[in-house]
Formats: sequence, structure tokens, C-alpha cells
Amino acid sequence: MESPQTPADAVRSRQPAPGNQFRDECPLCGSRQMRLLLHLRSSQLMECDQCRLRYTDVYGTHESIVEYYSRVQAHHGKLDNQEAQLAAIARAQADAIDLLCGVRRQGRILEVGCSRGHLLEILEERGWESCGVDLSAASAQEARARVSGPIHQGIVELLPLPTDHFDVVAMFDVLAHLPQPRGTLDAMATALKPGGLLVLSTVNESWPLVPVFQALFKTLPGRTKDLRDEMYEGQHYCYFGEKTVGRLLEEVGLQLLEVQPLQPLSARFFAHQYSWRRRLALHAMARADQILGSSRKMLVLARKPVP
Repeated sequence: MESPQTPADAVRSRQPAPGNQFRDECPLCGSRQMRLLLHLRSSQLMECDQCRLRYTDVYGTHESIVEYYSRVQAHHGKLDNQEAQLAAIARAQADAIDLLCGVRRQGRILEVGCSRGHLLEILEERGWESCGVDLSAASAQEARARVSGPIHQGIVELLPLPTDHFDVVAMFDVLAHLPQPRGTLDAMATALKPGGLLVLSTVNESWPLVPVFQALFKTLPGRTKDLRDEMYEGQHYCYFGEKTVGRLLEEVGLQLLEVQPLQPLSARFFAHQYSWRRRLALHAMARADQILGSSRKMLVLARKPVP
């Protein structure tokens, strides 16, 4: 009698689409014990039985991810009022860095996923020495025209960044897009000075309404497709909660200091690209945040210990 097929067996038995690959182990703890949570449009959402990280069983190759973000940046460059929206987001992020770090007009900062350099431009105006990294060659080129500090194009863990160098390392809305986040966070931790601070934002799978929405997705899959796509699509590969992001930081040698709810600063900027159903989904999630005083996104602050 054959043994029942496990979720990991099901992943291994499938064939990846071009530009993608399957994984059958947790990207955080390496466990192959997992359970299926949701069927998504182009993948399945899994939960690790050991550490409880939620992740997709499909992720893009390095080449396909670079190509995707190059297309996204080219598209965004054609949108009306985009510069004003990006500048507003960057100002809010710069204010968050100043508030969390308690310093102004001093220090070295590295931004991972710097896009076209809007945040670094503002930070330089406030006295920071800036350095940026982005996957997109076009974005990196535009960032170089905007800021005086060095801008690198490529994968953080493959770049010759200085060790124990930066006072702050920032990464906004990038963590969920990383297929293998530990390598990236390890490189960021290495670049931080002892006593330096890491600031990042990402989607929060500890959001109180996640179980409610997941139940809706299973009960009414057709009617909730747009809301499901808003929560679990868009090149997101890993969904961290407060406990799992704390474990990730601990494993790369950082100490978690604080987790705060973060309102979706870029909701209006992205909403006009979507159908009216997707816009409705965005507004529904934002309204739920207002009522609960919570957020689907979180702002995380960590420190590199001093030996």
C-alpha cells in the first residue's frame, strides 16, 4: 500500500514554469515538513510546520526576477504624477528613519532596494552619507544621477560591501520579494557597524485579519480572487510575522528591538494600476486597518550587538 503524498512530495512532483523553480523546504529553517494553506494564481501558499514561516512553493530565478523589476520600473516611469508620489513616500520613510534612529545629519546609511534613489536623495539633504543597491540597472543608473553616494546594481550578498561600516541599513518593501531572505539579511548584518541599526518594512502575516481573509478565500474563491491577489501575489515569496522575522534577525546575529504597525504609504500610488475590484480590495484592507488600529504592513527595528 502506497504512503499518502505529503505537501513536499506534491511540490517535487510538479514541473516549474519557465523562469521559475519549485522549493520543497522552508527558506527560513530548512524543514521539509509543511502544510498547504491556499491555492494562489501561480503558486501555492505553504506554512512550515517547524517555524511557521509562510512562503510560496514557486519562486523566480535570479534572471527572471531582474527582468521583472526592470519591466516594472520602466512601466512606473510612464505613470502620471509618479515623481510626486514617490517623493512623498520617500519623505515618510526618511522621517521614520530619523525617528527610529534618533539621529539627524550624521552617519552612513545603506539602502537595499533603493529603486531610483528618492529616499537616499532626501537623506543626503539631511546630512547622511548614502549608499544604495538595486537589482534594476535602469533604476541604479537613475539613482546615480540623483545622489552623490555609490549605487550598486546587483544582489547584495554578491557585492563587495565593506564590513562593519554602516550606521544604518534600510530595506523598505523588499523582504517579501526575496526567494532566499537569509542570505540577503546576513549580508546586511555584516555591513552594519556593531551598535548599528537595521530598519525594514514588509507585509505582516501576524495581521489579525489574516485568518478571516484566508477563510473567505477558501469559502468563496471566485468572489474573493481580487482580494486574494492583493494579499498574496505580486512577486511575493515569503510572508513573515512578528515571530518569524524575529527568528530571521536572530539567526543573522541581530537583536530585534521593535515592531510597529505601518500604514500602507504607497496604496494610492499602486491603486490606479488595478481594476476597480483590486482598488476596492485595497480600500477594504485600509479601512480594516483604521478600525482595528493595526496594519497589514509592519516596520521593524533591529540592532547589531556590540561585542
